[in-house]
Amino acid sequence: MKIYLSFVFIFFLLLSNYVYSNEIKNYNCNINLSTSIKNLSPLEMSAPKKIKIIYNFKTNNLIDYIWNNKSVVDDFEIVSKTTNIPIIEIGRKGYEKTLLDKDIRNGIYFRLDFKNLKANLKKQFIRPVNYNCL
Repeated sequence: MKIYLSFVFIFFLLLSNYVYSNEIKNYNCNINLSTSIKNLSPLEMSAPKKIKIIYNFKTNNLIDYIWNNKSVVDDFEIVSKTTNIPIIEIGRKGYEKTLLDKDIRNGIYFRLDFKNLKANLKKQFIRPVNYNCL
């Protein structure tokens, strides 16, 4: 009887971990460098080569946001999450998409499409840098 209860307990423990892990997703994004000088973005030189996102779908919570193996989650927040289109946009805290000089200079946004796993890093009025995610 004890063995049976132990198996049942372990089964429910594993099941709860499995269900919880389905809500949290890791996305590893690598920069897609331009091959043409015409398509080169000024951001490409300073953009991180690797971006990792750890995101909880159930709570719409950004767990971690990593640029080149350094966590920058304290400086960024989820700007928009659409329910009918599987896209998330992460922006720098304190800056919005306005025409104020401080917002144009300091606002930077990372947009990830969960459907095709394509992403881009952009600033206002500057060509975005493209990423491929896994």
